[in-house]
Amino acid sequence: MTAKMHWSYDILKQMAIEGASKSDLEDMKDLLSNEIGSARKKDRIHTIQDLIDCLERGDQINEENVDAFRTIGRQNPPLLQALDSYQKVPFTRPFVNQYREQRLADQLRQQLHISGSHHIAPPQAAVAPQPQPQNYVVPAQFTAEKRAAIFKKISQECGRSWRELGRKLGIGEGIMDDIETTYPRDLKSRILRLLQIFEEDECNDPRQLLLQLCQGLADCGRKDLRKKVEQIMSH
Repeated sequence: MTAKMHWSYDILKQMAIEGASKSDLEDMKDLLSNEIGSARKKDRIHTIQDLIDCLERGDQINEENVDAFRTIGRQNPPLLQALDSYQKVPFTRPFVNQYREQRLADQLRQQLHISGSHHIAPPQAAVAPQPQPQNYVVPAQFTAEKRAAIFKKISQECGRSWRELGRKLGIGEGIMDDIETTYPRDLKSRILRLLQIFEEDECNDPRQLLLQLCQGLADCGRKDLRKKVEQIMSH
C-alpha cells in the first residue's frame, strides 16, 4: 500500500492560489460571504490571494481549520485530495505563549476592576497592605532583536490596514497624513514610521506598549498578525 502524503498548510494555500480560476472568484466570495464578514471587505477582494488573506485576517482559515479551502477548491481535485490527507501538526506538549498569557491576564484584571467599581465596599479597619498575587506569566524580555523582528513583521504584512491600526493606537489623522506625504510610494516605511511614533509615546513601559500594539492589531481586524507578534515574543 502506498503511504499517504501529509500536506502542510502553506502547500495547501499555494495549491488553492495556483489552482483556482479567477473567473470563479465572485462565486467563491458569495459562498464565503459569512466568513468574509462584510460587503466592504468583499469589495476589496480582487484575487484568490486577497480572498485567502481576508479569511486569514478574520481567523476563518488557519492551520487548525482548513474547511474554507474546500469551497475555494471545489473544482480543484488535487487540492481536495490533499485536504483529505491533511493532518494538523501532531500534538506533543501544550504550547504556552507567555506573552499571550500576559495579555489575557491584564485584560481579565481590567474587567474585574471595572466590574468591581460598581460596588461600594463597606468600611473596614485599616490593615497593612498585602502583596497582590501574580497569577500570570511574566512576558519574555522585549529585546532589540525582538523589537526589530516585530516591527519588520508588521511593516511587511499590515498593508492597507495601517491607517486603521494607527487610529486604534491613538495616532492622529494629521500625523498619518504627514507620514503618507513623506512616504507616498513606500507603504513599508509608512508603517515603520507609524510604529516608531507609537513607541515614542509609550516608551516608558515596553510591556504595555506590546499589549496595546497587539490589542490595536486585533481591533483593526488583524488577529492573524497579532498572533504572529505573540509568537515572536514567545520564542
